[in-house]
Amino acid sequence: MSDWQIIEGDCLEIMPTLGPVDHVITDPPYSERTHRSAVCGATDGRTGVSFAALADPAALSASLVAMAQRWAVAFCAVEDIGAYAVGAADAWVRAGVWDKINPTPQLTGDRPGQAVEAVAIMHRSGKKRWNRGGGAAIWRFRPPRGADRPPHETPKPVDLMLALVSDFTDPGDIILDPFCGSGTTGVACLRLGRRFIGIERDPRHAATSRERLAAEAAGSTLQASRAGQGVLFGGGNAD
Repeated sequence: MSDWQIIEGDCLEIMPTLGPVDHVITDPPYSERTHRSAVCGATDGRTGVSFAALADPAALSASLVAMAQRWAVAFCAVEDIGAYAVGAADAWVRAGVWDKINPTPQLTGDRPGQAVEAVAIMHRSGKKRWNRGGGAAIWRFRPPRGADRPPHETPKPVDLMLALVSDFTDPGDIILDPFCGSGTTGVACLRLGRRFIGIERDPRHAATSRERLAAEAAGSTLQASRAGQGVLFGGGNAD
């Protein structure tokens, strides 16, 4: 395969047609309750997300483990971490945490704001290895805002994805993100010399991912490419 590819369609239909990959790192939809109350990085207090909530986290976690030769890592709401553990069965390792450091405040003011998101960490049977030794499963990065925020409702920060890709994978590995959104996992993979397969069912986000990864592979960024600027940080694919 080339360094990266984006496949447009439903990942639950596409994944069985793919061969196994080295790792899965992904940010699936969350529960219906989480979607209804989500503030999507907007300054006008807008809530909710347009894409469908995840109906069965346990079934999804089993599918992610089945795809990965080694690590399967998925973001989820803290309230859903138990369902991921049930679905992963013997492949369950532990829950991690993304500490948002400076999260969006609770706009209603009647309850605490959401400070963290969970990270479900799973691994196929066999010897486990990651690249941070005895380090704890907590990642502290601010949510993307302003010019750093890609055109998506619920993006993860590039620095967070760089850390996850660096911690769990090795150069040359194939990483699958079956809910690739605007392609942030792919950006991290290209920068760190990994190969990437993304699946995205929304044609708008699939197009953004392709545009963004093409720019990244050329040593540029999505913003610079759209502005007609040239290479920013020195050429070519990360591999």
